[in-house]
Amino acid sequence: MRIGVLNPQPDPLTSRNWSGTPRGIADGLLAHDVEVVPLGTRLPQGLHQAVAVLSRIGGKRGAIADRTLVRQSSRTWALARSIRDARPLDAIVSMGNETFDLRRLAACGIPIVTYDDSTLQQMWQHPESDIRSSGFPDDEVLRWFSRQKASSLAATACCVSTDWAGRSYVKDYGVPPERVHVVGMGHRPRGIDLATERDWSVPRFLFVGVDWRRKNGDAVLRAFEEIRRRDPRATLDLVGNHPRVDQAGVAGHGFLSREIPAEQAVLDRLFATATAFVLPSRFEPAGIAYLEAASAGLPVVATSEGGAAEMLGRAAITVHPHDHRGLADALARLSVPETARSMGARASEVAASSRWDDVAGRILQVIDISAQAERPDGAQEPIAMKGPGQ
Repeated sequence: MRIGVLNPQPDPLTSRNWSGTPRGIADGLLAHDVEVVPLGTRLPQGLHQAVAVLSRIGGKRGAIADRTLVRQSSRTWALARSIRDARPLDAIVSMGNETFDLRRLAACGIPIVTYDDSTLQQMWQHPESDIRSSGFPDDEVLRWFSRQKASSLAATACCVSTDWAGRSYVKDYGVPPERVHVVGMGHRPRGIDLATERDWSVPRFLFVGVDWRRKNGDAVLRAFEEIRRRDPRATLDLVGNHPRVDQAGVAGHGFLSREIPAEQAVLDRLFATATAFVLPSRFEPAGIAYLEAASAGLPVVATSEGGAAEMLGRAAITVHPHDHRGLADALARLSVPETARSMGARASEVAASSRWDDVAGRILQVIDISAQAERPDGAQEPIAMKGPGQ
């Protein structure tokens, strides 16, 4: 089997993209003995410079410039060339589908399955999402919706991480329900030996979030202050782009890069010594961090906003990000050693079926590589679709 993993970046499989999701899917496919072919958008130098200049006409910058028509057209051209050079391919798993024209790529005759954790439209509907809080002009965002919708309708199937995301593909974009498949979100388990006994006697909370505001760091500090008054032994470790914090029992570790082994070793130690993970984000489509914490044996306090509550289901405590009482009560509940221990074990069991090779296996079921047949002229037939578990 030979499958292309498409991510519209010059280096499509770098772990810096989307919390390592494209890399994770590629590694998951490799675990199923699939030959993985990276499909990216590396442009010739002269063309790259010309596109950069044209996309900034009118003072456009950042994400708006990155999604102009000239950028979309150049990405589509580069991706089509990558697919041409990579053939033969049995299928393509595609991400970032609002930034290029998937309809043109689908003309190659190779089955293309998309993967995402939300639609842009449902993100726009939530006031705390990245896309809504960034202040993008409405007319620009509507164009992004249109591109993602057109790409979704042109795909052989749409794979999503949660039911929450799947409902939007059907309701907001009009994708037929039989072409939308929930395959889950994956993660790389932390380097934690679960056989080693953890000390549950003292509450040690862990917060890991790059975006301090969206991850609701201030709310965690307020709730922890209340817990600290009840139990002066309790501690809270912060990881990410957090401010300087001078609060009793709180230790800040800053941003720890996924690509620096020494920094990941620090994070592994924090996961190994914590007794609970808390991340009541203002909005979270599908939090990989919840799965990483659960795989380390930690009970999790998750947000109710977005699709992230589905990651662990009843194996996590879910709170609304603005519910201070609910958050403080959740931390108090997980301050009880036996409660934290039992919920951590339950979360670990759920996370055990949410590794990247599990997600890749479900994607392979969706595209049904074994049912693919080539036409006599050498062109490739679209595959017959069937859902996971069928």
